Amino acid sequence: MNLSHRGILTSVFVSLALMGCASPRSFLGASLPVVKYEDVQKRAAPLRLQLTVEFQRNGSHFNQGDIPLRDYAAQILTDTGVISPIDVISAVDDQGEGTVKVVLNNIADNDIVAAEESGSGLPRWMVGKVITDAYEMSISITTHGKTTSRKGIKHAFHTVVGNIDIPEGIETFPSDEAFGRMLRQMILRALRDMQKSRGLSWLDIGESDDLVSLYLDRVPRKI
Repeated sequence: MNLSHRGILTSVFVSLALMGCASPRSFLGASLPVVKYEDVQKRAAPLRLQLTVEFQRNGSHFNQGDIPLRDYAAQILTDTGVISPIDVISAVDDQGEGTVKVVLNNIADNDIVAAEESGSGLPRWMVGKVITDAYEMSISITTHGKTTSRKGIKHAFHTVVGNIDIPEGIETFPSDEAFGRMLRQMILRALRDMQKSRGLSWLDIGESDDLVSLYLDRVPRKI
C-alpha cells in the first residue's frame, strides 16, 4: 500500500503513533460471517462497467480517500469475475456497458462498535484497548437500462494498540491490510446477496439469449 492509501486510516495511525506502538495488528469484526470469492458466481463474460467511487467520513465527502478506495474496489471487482471495471478518469471515452458505483462511509456508529465488541470473542478487560473503525457501504450497478443496488452494508475492523494478547482463533494481519480485507468482505457480500435475490438475474439476459438462439437454430422447423 502506498502512502496515499494510509490517508484513509488517519485516526488509527495517528493514535498508534502517539501510543508508540511499533507493530500494530488488526483483525476483522467477528459479528459477520466470512464471504469468499467462491461464494460469488462468475460470469462467462464479465461486465465492462465504469467504476466511480466516493469515500465519506460521517456522511461528508473526504476526497483524499477516493483514490485508495478506487484502487481497492477495482481489484476486488476484477477478482470476482463478475465485473471488469473501467476507470472513468483514465478512460473517459470508454463508456463500457454501464456503471458501478461504490460509496463508503467511515462512521462513528456506537451500535456497530458495540456489536463488534460483543461478537469479537475478546475478554471484557480488552475493551477500550482496541480501536474500532466502522464503515457502511452502498453499491449500485446500472447496465442494459436497469439498476440494482444494495445499501447499508456494514462492517468494521479492529486495531490493537499496545502489547495485548489476542485470543486464539482470531486471524490477525498487518494494519495496512485491514482496509482492503474489510472492503473485500463488503463487496463480496453485496454481490452474493444480489445474485441470491435474483437482483442480478437480468444481467445475464444477453448470455441466455445467445444460448436460446443457438438452440433454435439447431431445431428442425416445419414447413
